[in-house]
This record gives sequence, structure tokens and C-alpha cells, in this order.
Amino acid sequence: MFHLFIGAKNQSAMRYPVSGSAYSDELRAAIGLFESGLYEQAGIQFLAILQKNPGDRDAIYFLRLVERRLARNQILPAATLIWQFDPKGSWERDWLHTLLAGTWEKEVVDNTWSQLAPVMIVVDNRLVEAKVDYYRRAFEASCRVILVHLSDETFRDDHSAYRYCDGVIRNYHSELLADSSRTHFIPLGYKAGFARDAHVLKATADRKYLWSFAGDAKKLTRKTMLDAMTPLGNGFQHLTSGFDTDDALSIDAYRALLDETVVVPCPGGWSNLETFRVYEALEAGCIPIVEKRPGFDYFTALLGPHPMPTVMTWAEGAEVIRRLKNAGELETLRRACSDWWRAAKPAMAQSTVQFLQQALRRG
Repeated sequence: MFHLFIGAKNQSAMRYPVSGSAYSDELRAAIGLFESGLYEQAGIQFLAILQKNPGDRDAIYFLRLVERRLARNQILPAATLIWQFDPKGSWERDWLHTLLAGTWEKEVVDNTWSQLAPVMIVVDNRLVEAKVDYYRRAFEASCRVILVHLSDETFRDDHSAYRYCDGVIRNYHSELLADSSRTHFIPLGYKAGFARDAHVLKATADRKYLWSFAGDAKKLTRKTMLDAMTPLGNGFQHLTSGFDTDDALSIDAYRALLDETVVVPCPGGWSNLETFRVYEALEAGCIPIVEKRPGFDYFTALLGPHPMPTVMTWAEGAEVIRRLKNAGELETLRRACSDWWRAAKPAMAQSTVQFLQQALRRG
């Protein structure tokens, strides 16, 4: 194992690597040894570079990678789940506990980007440049890091921290980030407090509303959706002034509404097609109708084959409901969606845990 002490003075002077074009010939040669699997020789070269320049962050980075490769068969200690915001206010809390069950031994709330552990599952959001230093410090301290990156709906967060993580689990599927084997995508899931244990789902004939919508109608296609759905009749609307505002239904009232609803139209938000509403509809045994865009079938890319009706326009969505109702097929599709979701949840948890374990083994 290669050991290096990094003093605080040197840390403050270091910079993040920008690209390989800035590498010295000596560093390039050491990287060549690393890429050839000659890890011990590469480690010696990186140490030699650091003896000359203890503040060479690129050499530190690759030295830590060498250590990880040489320790691949090492038995790791149990992980610590570290929240970098208060989980009590997190919509994803219950969903993450479901997906990550059994992967950590201790759960703590940090919210100061200071706590480190030998193996860390860090839940964070709103990643900005100032937070990258925390993940770099963890990496340089030889911590093993799985980042759970939430809320990057517009893909504008700073992804520089990914470089210092063994793996990244994130919501909001990205075509560009999907090319990385170190990134695993999870659905948004349902809001904390929405799920019900041993809850009997009503059949179509026993539900009060054909369709319903509760939320902010000002976002993108939502007014168009309401204009298309309203003529269907037997619907329910509860419109709010914004996202998670005081006039929103309580979680219990919203669950009660969906328990009485057959079809839940799920228009996108301000930018992304994915919303919590999709998975809350599935959890309540409803039929979600989701959107797609030309050349962009978001939900199939994220979930694979699924039974949810997927439409380009809400006129098409309304026609889907009419056709299913007239053919007496609403209950068949409702059951198909419910059965698919019941099977998908444990499969998603299994694939997430497998990704986490493989990322930590791979180093």
C-alpha cells in the first residue's frame, strides 16, 4: 500500500485537474503504467512525482486509484449512510430506504460536508463547485464513496464530484451520463409517507373518479392536459399555486384521492418529464399516463418495457382513456400496471444494491 501525508497547506494550494493535455510527461508515463495494469510500478512513479511536488493533485488522484486497484479483494467495513441535508424534509427518504435497505450499518445527518467514514453512502443534492472539496477530501483520505445524487432535474448541477466517487446513484435519467458504468439511475419514487403497508387496492369499478389531478397547472403541458381531460367527465381537480405550497393536499388526502382514482395523467414538470406523481399513481394502483417527446421516450429509457400508456399529446391521452373505457379494458390495464410495479420495486432495489456492491469491489 502506498501512503502519503497531505498537509493542509498543500491542500489549499492544489487545483482540480482540467484535462490530460495539462499533464507533464512524467505524469503521462506513470498513467501509462497504470493503464497497462502495472499498478505497483505506477504507484512508485506517482510517489516520485509527489516527492518533488507534494501539491500535485493529479498525482494524488492517480495514486489513490492505484491503492484501490491493489486493494480490490480487501474486505470493506460496513457503510455509513450520510445525509447532507435533513432527511425529515426529503421526499425521497422512504424510497431510498427501500432501495438501499441492508447496505449500511449506521445512519447520520451531517449537513456540514465534514464527516468522513471508511465506506460512505452520501445522500446529497444541489451539487455546486464548493461541495466538490468534500468528495475530494474523502477520496484522498482513501474513503470509499457512493454518492446518491438527488434533485438534478435540469442537469445543471456540478458533476465534478463524480470523479471522486466509486459509484453514483442518481435520479433523473441522463442520456449523457448513462454512458458511464459508474452511474446507476433510479426512479424518483413516491413522496415520503405515501406508501401503505398491506393496503388493499380497489378495483376500477369501486373507484370514485375516472381521472384526477392535484398540483400546479402552470407548468408546460398541464393546462393542455386539463383541457383534454375535463370533457371526459367524472374527474377531480385540486389546483395549487405552486410546488409543495400551503394549498397542496396533505399526503394522506392525496393518497385518499388516488385510492379513488382510476387514471392519473402525469404531465412533466418545468423541464423534466419525470415526476413523483407517476410512482404515486402506481403505488395507489392507478393507471399513470406519461409523456414522451419526438425521439425521446424517457420512461422506457429509464424503466425498460412498461405497461403505462405513453403519449405525445394530451388529446391522444384523452383518446386512450375513452378507448379503454368503451372497450371495458380499464381494469385489465390497471391490474397490469399494478402487477408490473409490484414486481419492479424489488427488482429495482436488487439492481441498486448490486451496483453499489460492484462499485465498491471494483474500486
